[in-house]
Amino acid sequence: MKLEVVWLVIKFIALILTSFELFSIITNKNKKMSIAGTFVLAFSGCVMWNLDKIDSLVLGSLITILTNRIIKEKSYKKIIPMMLIVIVSSIGYMYTFRPFAISFGYVFFALMLWIILQNRNCLKDDKKKIIILSVTAIFSVFGAVCAELFFGNCYTDYIENNLSFGFSGLFTYLYAPLLPFNNVKEPSIWAGIISIVPIPMCIALYYMYKEEKHSEFLLPMTVVTVLETVYCISGFPEIVSKFTMLSSVAAVRVVPAVQFANIFLMFYFLENIKESLFSMKYAIRITVISICMLVFIKYPTIFSSKGFLYIFVTELSLLTFMFLNYSDKKYRKVFLVFLSCISIIGGVPVLFLR
Repeated sequence: MKLEVVWLVIKFIALILTSFELFSIITNKNKKMSIAGTFVLAFSGCVMWNLDKIDSLVLGSLITILTNRIIKEKSYKKIIPMMLIVIVSSIGYMYTFRPFAISFGYVFFALMLWIILQNRNCLKDDKKKIIILSVTAIFSVFGAVCAELFFGNCYTDYIENNLSFGFSGLFTYLYAPLLPFNNVKEPSIWAGIISIVPIPMCIALYYMYKEEKHSEFLLPMTVVTVLETVYCISGFPEIVSKFTMLSSVAAVRVVPAVQFANIFLMFYFLENIKESLFSMKYAIRITVISICMLVFIKYPTIFSSKGFLYIFVTELSLLTFMFLNYSDKKYRKVFLVFLSCISIIGGVPVLFLR
């Protein structure tokens, strides 16, 4: 039992370190914002209730970080060890919790695609790096496929095919902070990541239509987010489900990946897109529209009373309004603090309940 606890602690520390590095890439090494992003992810209800299943988050983040470093590293002596770690991590990724490995894998793929597109000019001038990345990718895929064929992966749980949330499931983050203080069956299923879904995704689509800038990041990330959002709401035809490998993954395990992607979209906007997208008047209107969506959401029975609805309305309206006014430094600071605090409130108490 003690060894299990030690392993969970090591895994959680690894998640914190890799998350910070990942957010540093997205926020151009903005330490304060990277720390806030790390808090929101690492202390989220989804992570804290599923500590035994977050291996894919750790390994996926590590692979993404090392891919970025391989591209930017000039010393080939340092690149070789990083290549080996990426290959080993890719093989290990196949043995993580399968539903999370697949759903989060799409998000990591979008991040790595962005990193490559962002550095495409450097890669054109350095053909060796292209060869190194190609060799790393080939051996990673080959190793992962061999591991799957010869050893398989049975790391799943019975509940995967028994629950489906639909549109309502995307809003699990609203009651994630309340789970430790209420008697809810299977809290690991209901726990989410604070991400104000679907606001960041919708704003990303609007921004690409209006400005046609930052498409290297927004396009792959938004495509993945929309793809998984559609799957959560309505599912895919059987052929598409098998092709995307989501046929064995229930919507309840794809929801955290959608929220995960929306966090990255959110923090990318906060740091990289400085211009104001909406006036105060339109920010208020969008906030009101987002609140109206709560009418169509189904909640767990324990959270269906009016008192909880008032909490959800307050939470969503504050987060949405402050995010829509992110170009103002005051709103941005308050937003990050509020976002981190809500995550910590819903995450830290779980440590004493496990």
